[in-house]
Amino acid sequence: MIFPTLLVITAFLQPFTTSSADSRCTNIGGSCFDWRYHKCIAGYETGRCSGDNNRRCCKPCDNTCASDEASYDDRKCEDMGGACMHNSNYCAGRYFSGHCGGPAARQCCTSGSEGSCNLIEYSSAHIHGHNGLEVRVHRDFVGAMNKLNTYAGACHVTVYVTNAFRKAGQNLDGTVVPPATTSNHLVGHAIDFNLNTPNGWCNSACLAGQQNSAAKCFTDKAMNSGLRWGGVWNTPDPVHIDDGLNVYKYDEWKTLYYELHNNCS
Repeated sequence: MIFPTLLVITAFLQPFTTSSADSRCTNIGGSCFDWRYHKCIAGYETGRCSGDNNRRCCKPCDNTCASDEASYDDRKCEDMGGACMHNSNYCAGRYFSGHCGGPAARQCCTSGSEGSCNLIEYSSAHIHGHNGLEVRVHRDFVGAMNKLNTYAGACHVTVYVTNAFRKAGQNLDGTVVPPATTSNHLVGHAIDFNLNTPNGWCNSACLAGQQNSAAKCFTDKAMNSGLRWGGVWNTPDPVHIDDGLNVYKYDEWKTLYYELHNNCS
């Protein structure tokens, strides 16, 4: 089978160079690699390695992890010419869910090239599209989505995404706040959501009121992780979470905007 992008399994290899600046990765048993060229079985985390954004922390994979990886039934993905991997890995094409064995984060990377659409269809145990919505986010926002999935489980809520990636001019019935000119939705780095909680359904008014303890647990954890929750903004947007790409890295936002609007339907 031809893999969509050149990757080398590195779960048990050491990086070519080490740095004390990589200690946030090595302290959890991980190793820093350029994610474009190395497949990490357990998945990557950003923000733990020195250097540019391509150096990412490959989380440790023990013998059980490696054995599980080898046992999964990935034939549906292989039949479409793809390769199954944790969706925090680099994929030159596009990820598809439902085609790989194992956890929800193991998804099928299909072949692609420069200029392809770098959105993935995201699904996980605690995050779903509302009314069957296809939740599409940029591949670099997958780490944030995985965090939100973890927080949802810890707070005993289910996240129902009402908006994720959208193109400029897309009809947005029910949107709480008109989309900003540089909305992070336009580059796949944001979601709008409601929550199903042990205390009932939590929509915009419920999220803003912060009286639902399970919902507040979720939004507090999101903010404490460095993500932005719109409920605390000067013009509140309590159903919104993003990573601030349009604020902190505007040039990157602009590059992604043109890339996605030219290549994604």
